[in-house]
Amino acid sequence: MNILVVGMGLIGGSVCKTLKRKCDYTIHGYDIDEAILNTAMNEGVIDGIGKMEDGVYDICIVCLHQRAAQPCMKKALPYLKKGSILMDMCGLKGQMVLEFTNACRIIGVDYVGTHPMAGREKSGYDASIPNLFDNANFIITPTYGTNNDAVEKVSSLAKEMGFGKIVLTTPHRHDDMIAYTSQLAHIVSSAYVKDDCMDDAVSFSGGSFQDMTRVATMDEKMWSSLFMDNRLLLLHHLELLIAHLSEYRTSLETQDEAALQLLIADGRRVQEENVRKRKKALKEKEQNNNDLDES
Repeated sequence: MNILVVGMGLIGGSVCKTLKRKCDYTIHGYDIDEAILNTAMNEGVIDGIGKMEDGVYDICIVCLHQRAAQPCMKKALPYLKKGSILMDMCGLKGQMVLEFTNACRIIGVDYVGTHPMAGREKSGYDASIPNLFDNANFIITPTYGTNNDAVEKVSSLAKEMGFGKIVLTTPHRHDDMIAYTSQLAHIVSSAYVKDDCMDDAVSFSGGSFQDMTRVATMDEKMWSSLFMDNRLLLLHHLELLIAHLSEYRTSLETQDEAALQLLIADGRRVQEENVRKRKKALKEKEQNNNDLDES
């Protein structure tokens, strides 16, 4: 199988390195930075350099920011190989999935929207690693008109790459969940570090501080565009967070310790229930794997 990876940054570079390490496919890469392509060639990460307009690839994996990915894919549509798969790994799906699913059907190409739930504090090709996706979640967002066979092929490829769980959901549900699980966390981290105590925080910090501040080093250009392009869903979750924080502030201002205890207990209950569900799901997955091994 001939695979083209478009965009050789953290995600695209890691895709190439993972495929070369774990699979036996011909991997070509494309990036506007020729130096990156030369480095990848010299390191044996890719077998060659190509572009979607070549029309010879069985799968084109677009690993660009959504604002760059969409015009890039639109430009290449007339040249893609018939019967091939076009997939993106953008952080937002939404209307893009609907548009490209229909556009690709017209030309005899299958489009599959995906999102690997993996990343690092650093960005760029130099930060890419061959085990970035090990046991990570892989989101696929089929919609009306998505070819089930193409979804199966993409799922199989993700499993070959080492992803742990394949999640199928709608484009809107994906963007809503990403607003909560990823984008909101980045905003909180960015706001959290803007405190007078930050100058000497390292001397007084432990694991909880590291967890809260880790993603504050995000790239402002990429993340601001992600926030803006998903602003309505993100605003919804941000307003919920502000409302909950206000409850804690009120209990402190009024010195209502009983109310504060209830708020803390409620948070603990929600988290413990979440942990219980995750443990149950993991146990069920392990049991299913054992059943398959025995059969």
